[in-house]
Parts: sequence; C-alpha cells; structure tokens
Amino acid sequence: MNNFEKIISTLACLGFFLTSLISCSAFKQVQKSSDLALTAERKTKSNFDLLWIKNNDPDYEAGNLPIATNSPLSYKDILYVGHNGGQMMAYDLENGRVVWAREEGGDFPSRPIIYKDSVIYGNSNGSLFARHYLTGELKYRVDLESAFESEGSVYKGMLFFQLRNHKIVAMDATTGKILWAYKRSVPYLTTIQMASRPTVIDNKLFAGFADGSVCAFSIEDGVLLWEKKIVSGSKFIDVDMTPTFFAGKLIIGSISGQVTVLSPETGNTERKLEIVANRSPLVQNDNLIFGTMDGSIVVVDGLFNTVKEKKITDLPIGKIKKWKNGLLVPSVGSRIWLVDINTLGPLEAFDLGHASSSILGEVDVADDKLSLLSSRNRLYVFK
Repeated sequence: MNNFEKIISTLACLGFFLTSLISCSAFKQVQKSSDLALTAERKTKSNFDLLWIKNNDPDYEAGNLPIATNSPLSYKDILYVGHNGGQMMAYDLENGRVVWAREEGGDFPSRPIIYKDSVIYGNSNGSLFARHYLTGELKYRVDLESAFESEGSVYKGMLFFQLRNHKIVAMDATTGKILWAYKRSVPYLTTIQMASRPTVIDNKLFAGFADGSVCAFSIEDGVLLWEKKIVSGSKFIDVDMTPTFFAGKLIIGSISGQVTVLSPETGNTERKLEIVANRSPLVQNDNLIFGTMDGSIVVVDGLFNTVKEKKITDLPIGKIKKWKNGLLVPSVGSRIWLVDINTLGPLEAFDLGHASSSILGEVDVADDKLSLLSSRNRLYVFK
C-alpha cells in the first residue's frame, strides 16, 4: 500500500464518507512511549477538568453505528451543537442545562455561526436556519436542496456557504435572501464528504473545491476572478482546507497533495510545503502550526520554513487550538492532547473512552472552556 492509499484508508476510518468501515483496531493506536509520563502527570494535576458530559447518541439499529462529524460553538455562555436525532440544541455552557431545542430534521455536519443576535446553521437536508441565539425564535429558513458540510462565513452583512453539490451561495445574513450563487462542475464521483469554508480576504472570496482547485470570487456578484489547480488525480483530490491568509499569501491544502502557498491576487503558486494536512493551521504570533495527516505537529515561520516538528501519533491530527498554556491537539484516535507550546511535547492526554471515538469536527475554545463532540456523539465540556 502506498502513502496515498494509507491516507485514504485512514480517512475511511474517520467516517467522512465510509463510516461503516471503521476499524476499532485502528482507533486503538496511541503513543505508547509517553503513556507512563502522562499517567504520572495526571496523578498530580489535570488540565482536562471535566465540567459536564452528555450522551447525544440518536436512536439507531444494531450494526449501524451513528457517527458524529458535528462541531460545537459557544457564544455568550451558551453552547450550540446539532444532535443527530434531528435537533439543534442550545445548552448552558456552565452546567449543561438545555436552554432551547428545536426539531429541524437531518443532522448537522456544518458548524453554527453567529451574526448579530442570530445563530445560523444548516443541516444535511439542505435547510438553513437563523434563530435568536437566546430564545431560539426562528428568524428565517431557506431550503437550498443540498447538504451543508462546511461552516459559513459572514462579511459586511453577507453570508457565504459551500454546499455538498459544490455550490457557493451568497445570502443576505439578516433576511436569508439569496444574492448570488456559483456552481462548480466536479466530474469526480469519489470525493470526501467535507467542504472548504468560503473565506473573505481583502474583499475577495476564496474557497477550495472537490476537483482539486482553489477559486477566487468577487464578493459583490460572484464573478470568478481566478482558479488554480493545486492537486491532480482521479479521486479524493478535494481541497477541503479553509483558506488562511498569512504573510501576504493564501495557504491551502488537500489530503492528496502538499500544502500550497498562493498569491491571493493572481492565484500563482509561490511555494509547496512538505506538509500534508486537511485542516487549516493555527496562526500563532509569526508562525503557522499545522496538524498533519501522519500525526505530526509542524511549525512554519513567516518565510514558510519548518522550524519545529514533533510526531504525536500515527493518526491524522485535526485543527489545533490554543488552550490554557498549551496547544489542544485533537486526532482521529480516541485521545486528545495538550502539548507544550514551545517544545511540542505532550503535557497531558485525555482518552475519550471508546475505541471508535475521535474528533471529526472541530473543538471549541471560549471563556476558558473547551467543548468537543466525539464521533460517538458524546458532548464534553472541560474547564
């Protein structure tokens, strides 16, 4: 099996699109060398102080294990997260009490976003909802006929989403009125069930697509300004990473190729990094911090040179967040880490308690609290 095939096999375990093929043995892989040190550390103190936990498993038939790819969002002491039984849930961040719940149908692979006093989210049935963040009162609903698989973006009152059918939709964030749409022709049948989050930088909208391309658009009318193919192949060439603007350049990548540095003005390739990642990097001071598909943390400086690298696991790492005095590192295994921000060495690990547990969405860090939803539909809040 070549390296590309290994990556695709691992992604099958993720549940991105072949959740039924999850291998329990794959999820049991952990860093054995640091287990004793981590155990000794936990005896003295814990950075993972569990505030509350909920089992959000929906009803399901035996042999059809439900997998959560959802991502929670906290705002003004309320935690929003989709329940794959078809409800959007709003919890009190401090104690887990239900503030409101609304039956919407489908599930919620797209993370909610906040605009003014609204929480906005889409579901797998293609419906977009805007509700008052505190009361849950419906402000508008728009049916777009294709699943929401990425978090939306808001810029100057405009709302942008990429849908499962490879369409970018621009809407009025206050009313839900559709302003323009762009449909990308993607000839490949084997694509990953994720989508790049459309991101606005200097009045241009950037997004990756499942045909291996990155595109730039005019935010006013959706006119295509440029397109750039950054990865080639016949399948799984999705560019699902959220574009990142760093050192005047556009940073984006795919599981099927190296992270690419592009000119945001022209789309010209400035550099290819020796990094394969599927999540956008953490911008920390003058550095980028990537979690890679081979389980490493890589620090890149403003000249795009690797200045530090540390292997944490044999499994892919998700989006890294700053938390407490370190870096919160999620993976597709059953373990999450807090690592030293300077040495990248593990300070502590927390096991999610199930061989098939992992973090397939993103974790949320706000008000000194860490919130995450495991693939086994367990909602955790740490302080």
